[in-house]
Amino acid sequence: MKRFLQALADSLEEHSGSMTAALCDALRRSEGSTRLPSCEPPPIVRMLDQILATGNPDPHPLIEEVARIRETLAWYGARPERIPEAIGARLFFVELLGPDGMLFCDRCRLGLLLLMPESHYPAHAHAADELYLVLSGTAQWQCGDTAPKLLPPGSFVHHPSEQPHAMRTGGEALLAVWAWTGDIGFESYSMGTTR
Repeated sequence: MKRFLQALADSLEEHSGSMTAALCDALRRSEGSTRLPSCEPPPIVRMLDQILATGNPDPHPLIEEVARIRETLAWYGARPERIPEAIGARLFFVELLGPDGMLFCDRCRLGLLLLMPESHYPAHAHAADELYLVLSGTAQWQCGDTAPKLLPPGSFVHHPSEQPHAMRTGGEALLAVWAWTGDIGFESYSMGTTR
């Protein structure tokens, strides 16, 4: 796990900004024992195996690191009180670093997101500043009132606090690193473009 977090910090350093600087600091300082994983939902196991075995000629460097820690990842589905079941059944997370993470940190939340193929994660917003680093899968992203655009692996996306954003996958799953800084509580999370 430590190796993955250090590789992720190296990757994030390529993107300047106070949010990435804070995340890199938290990643490099993370220590302690990793919490034991929960049971992985079967769809995630199969989809993650497909992503890691695709043989992409130009994979993101972090894909190899994800493959190394694959068996230790504690995946969970979206919380039904916040996300409708039809969406939540296609959206899975790992919190690697954070208050509920495999490694504890009270300053940020950081992990992996997997959105299954042919899925729509509708507009939602939250108080936390958020970033995504796309590791695998070209997906359509919409931020605020801008037109949706296709973002390939290697893309870096920043959503300022309270900015509505949405994602839609086509024929391939989306695997991305996600991170929250600032107000990292889930209480502010809401679906829809207005709060």
